[in-house]
Amino acid sequence: MNRKKLLFGKRSKLVFIQSVVTACGCMLIGVPLLGSGFGNGNSYYEVTLEGNLVGSVKNPDVVEDAFLDARARISRETDGLVLADVEYSMEKIPKIFGSTMDTEALTEAIYQELCEVVATAKHKAYLMKINEFTVTLGSYQDVMDVLYATKNRYDEDNEFQINIVSDADRELNVYTVQVSKQEQEVVEKLPAMSDSLARVGKATAGIGDFDVTQAVENVITMTVTEEEVQNGTGQEDDIRQVTGDGLKDIEFTDRVEIVEAYVSSDMVTPTEEAIDMVTKDTEKNQVYEVQSGDTLSVIANSNGLLVKEVLALNEGLEETTTLHPGDEIIITVPEPELSVTSVEESTYEEDYYAEVQYIDNDDWFTTETVERQAAAPGHHEVTVLITKKNGTEEGREMIAETVMVEPVPQIIERGTKIPPTYIKPLSGGRFSSGFKRRWGRMHKGIDWACPVGTSIMASCGGTVVQAGWFGGYGNCITLRHPDGRQTRYGHLSRILVKTGQSVKQGEKIGLSGNTGRSTGPHVHFEIIINGSQVNPLNYLN
Repeated sequence: MNRKKLLFGKRSKLVFIQSVVTACGCMLIGVPLLGSGFGNGNSYYEVTLEGNLVGSVKNPDVVEDAFLDARARISRETDGLVLADVEYSMEKIPKIFGSTMDTEALTEAIYQELCEVVATAKHKAYLMKINEFTVTLGSYQDVMDVLYATKNRYDEDNEFQINIVSDADRELNVYTVQVSKQEQEVVEKLPAMSDSLARVGKATAGIGDFDVTQAVENVITMTVTEEEVQNGTGQEDDIRQVTGDGLKDIEFTDRVEIVEAYVSSDMVTPTEEAIDMVTKDTEKNQVYEVQSGDTLSVIANSNGLLVKEVLALNEGLEETTTLHPGDEIIITVPEPELSVTSVEESTYEEDYYAEVQYIDNDDWFTTETVERQAAAPGHHEVTVLITKKNGTEEGREMIAETVMVEPVPQIIERGTKIPPTYIKPLSGGRFSSGFKRRWGRMHKGIDWACPVGTSIMASCGGTVVQAGWFGGYGNCITLRHPDGRQTRYGHLSRILVKTGQSVKQGEKIGLSGNTGRSTGPHVHFEIIINGSQVNPLNYLN
């Protein structure tokens, strides 16, 4: 038994020695690690960004520099301002053992975490509103690119510059657009769209200190003096003539408003796509005022539409509707979202004719004319201002003229008497009976069924020779016209003229009715030539 104890004792010593050796080895290895892991002797600091642990350091003083360096790198790599409030925090960890970072490693870890934040953050953008159309652009330069691309379609030499100005009438930060000549000394800069941006930037990941003036296109105005021009030191190519032919004015026809906003990156429209959206033609509704001689087909054809398309745009309008000058109808025309109006000056020579001179002859009808003197063209130089909208001329105004050869006017003698034409004596109505035998006797006129009280007009200008009750005609009016013909209007409910009164073509003379020998409300109309009734349909215009 004593031997067993002895053996047991030797084995215990051996185990003890091995344990001591192992512990010493661990201490030899661990002491350096412990030295790097201790903060203030027995602790270190964990750095957290947006709730995520990014690393640990023994010296808390390096964290601020690492965060600023990482943010500066993000700012250099990020196009524009990013709205992302990011803060870091440190927590002292009372542990003996722990892995720590140097400043460079911590900076890289913070940078990677900021990249994740920026990827999901909202970016500073600009909303460009044109009437009801809105497009979101990623930078101020994108806004200017779209505006200049639109303007330069009609300003090929880029003679005019675009200025962004604050809208003083609006409470919010809303900006409008002005166009001015390049010669004008205009410092083009975007006003401080939000004073809060600087404050936001200091605590915003990926922003850095945002300087608005760095994002604004610098406009440098060169002034060349007269002395420099005479001495040959000025750049003549940079001097634009104040007078002479060329583009004189250009402006955006539509109001453009620009508002700063913060949006996700997927809401921003690429510049080229935005330019296409703003400049391409789209169908837009416009109000058209009917002119003399217009018909539905004329209006439709002149605007590239079908009659049925015009009818579809105008509820209640029908193909049979009579149009009058001054009426308004809706049509569609192709126009870009942002229209441009330009004024060009042009000087040229041309032949021209004087206005025709007329000699009025009161004994002739207006259809009779005789040329008393033939016309001969003159020649002149003119300067005109041509107004265009989206490149299409809308008008021109003469501002100067030099006559080389005076024109000889054409002289025409013409009649002033209106020829005896005949028009339908009412608007609307339903043709109910023609010039024919009816019920065993001759119906010597034509009838239009219409409600009692419908206005009846003189089919031709003339003199009232009968106005009153006239047998089976009931209340009746008879007019005599300059050519000796007569027109008769029967079954009226009311007579508005007197015998001997002169009336003009189209003038209201009575109201339709159902008087005399009549089977229902209508107007009976006759044309009488040499004392006999004729078919009015052969004479009506």
